[in-house]
Amino acid sequence: MEQEATKTNRARIGYWPLREDCRDASTDQRHGQAVAVQFQDGAVFDGEQSAIVLPDSEWTHGARPFTLSVEFEIHDEKGSLPGGICSRYAEEQMTGWHLSVLTQAGVTSTQPNWRNLQLGWSLPESAADQWQDRGTPGNSRLICTLCVYEGGLYAGVFDDARDNKGRVYKLGENDEWIDCGNPDDSNSVWSLIEYKGKLYASTMRYKASGSALPESPNMEPGGKIYRYEGGRTWSLFAELPGSDSAASMVVYQGKLIAMSFYTPGVYAYDETGACEDLGAPGPEGKTRTMTLAAYRERLYIGCNELQGVYSRTLDEDWVYEGKVEKCDQVYCFAVYHNDLLMGVWPEARMLRYEGDRQWSNYGLMGSELEVMGISMFGGKLYGGTLPGGHVYRYAGDGEWTLSGVLEPENPDIRYRRVWSMAVYGGELYAGTLPGGKVWSLRNDPLVTLDRSVPDGWHRAVITYDLERLTLYLDGVLVSSAPIDPAKRGELGRTPLVLGKGPQAHFSGKIREVELLDGAISEQEAAELYRQ
Repeated sequence: MEQEATKTNRARIGYWPLREDCRDASTDQRHGQAVAVQFQDGAVFDGEQSAIVLPDSEWTHGARPFTLSVEFEIHDEKGSLPGGICSRYAEEQMTGWHLSVLTQAGVTSTQPNWRNLQLGWSLPESAADQWQDRGTPGNSRLICTLCVYEGGLYAGVFDDARDNKGRVYKLGENDEWIDCGNPDDSNSVWSLIEYKGKLYASTMRYKASGSALPESPNMEPGGKIYRYEGGRTWSLFAELPGSDSAASMVVYQGKLIAMSFYTPGVYAYDETGACEDLGAPGPEGKTRTMTLAAYRERLYIGCNELQGVYSRTLDEDWVYEGKVEKCDQVYCFAVYHNDLLMGVWPEARMLRYEGDRQWSNYGLMGSELEVMGISMFGGKLYGGTLPGGHVYRYAGDGEWTLSGVLEPENPDIRYRRVWSMAVYGGELYAGTLPGGKVWSLRNDPLVTLDRSVPDGWHRAVITYDLERLTLYLDGVLVSSAPIDPAKRGELGRTPLVLGKGPQAHFSGKIREVELLDGAISEQEAAELYRQ
């Protein structure tokens, strides 16, 4: 994929090979400034601080069409997020465009997005959020988990009324929900994740009294992990020792990490199903836990019983990371603007980790009591709540704006939850309780590759022609999204940066970055890849 010159009818206005330094090899000589970057057959980014700031170019403001081509390789095997490949994005205003690789975990019990390449433009003033009802998968009461896998969106549910079993459904081409079977006879499929190119599901005997609902008549134990074999077929992968409820799952340092829900315990599995007991955090290792996420090469866990947050690696035991007042349970994690955030009960507050066991206020979501589903969507952050079944959007400076009410008010229902979220098909999806519905939101322009980017080098090409954003990966069109140039905002003071995006700094290598003075065609994008 290396090249000496671009064979298109567009002029090159910037070329950064990034083999030994960040100098511009084009005639314009727009040399970059590197921060914490090493050069080893490409620029190496550490996922924490690394970035290359490129000189201002009027071509990427949004007033002119442009093409940006970049080779990248992801290095997330130690537990860092892939993060942003390049962006012209203002964090304070949450506006601008970005090319990123989205991995999300801790949402609430699941890892909905794994290595999904995205191109988006966050607008300064979006239209009022309009949530679309995507129906109920089967006859469920709770959408426990949403997960993007191999171009599809999957949902795991609690207590399908057909037989009171937990099932998995896939969103079909005609917006119907396709039954993918019940992995076992328990009442819940609590978590879905992609691991080593396969889809995995954890099962649970969920106690609905925790949501102030009548218990399911199905009391069959779960506590198992299954691998999807296609159709309605699932094969047993592993059983959590002594547990009837396998809850949150995450991929960390090449292992599938699974957590027991009602009893303490965290376990690491390799792809053969071999198990390593990681114990439970807290006093005497007996703390019940709620959610898992990886951040900057560490595995984080949110706890019940006033215990706050702990972290560890596979080579060391749990380390206490602090707690805050008015927090009985840590329900979710998110990474936004390079920071680790958590959402808690009994007030719907987000908090940011400042290090050294200190957490700072990131704002309340109205008068709600709990944050559960939390997701970065384009360049903005959304959170789902209890008891109102609301969704809020972060507005900056610790303020949250109501985005939608996804569960109708009902005096007979004490708790309405927005429990699960995922980004799919350029939209944000959210799942609820007790309606068991899935909703979606399409807002700012966003193009998504709804399958994981594999290991190795890849070339991404993005084009902007004043009317559409278009994304290509390895010479193949991914998709495009319309954009109104009148709404794009002013980016003149926002630098173009390699190795950074709305979620996090990039972890991996970048090289062969080219900026062209117009939007190339699909054929030219394919030719660019073949060079």
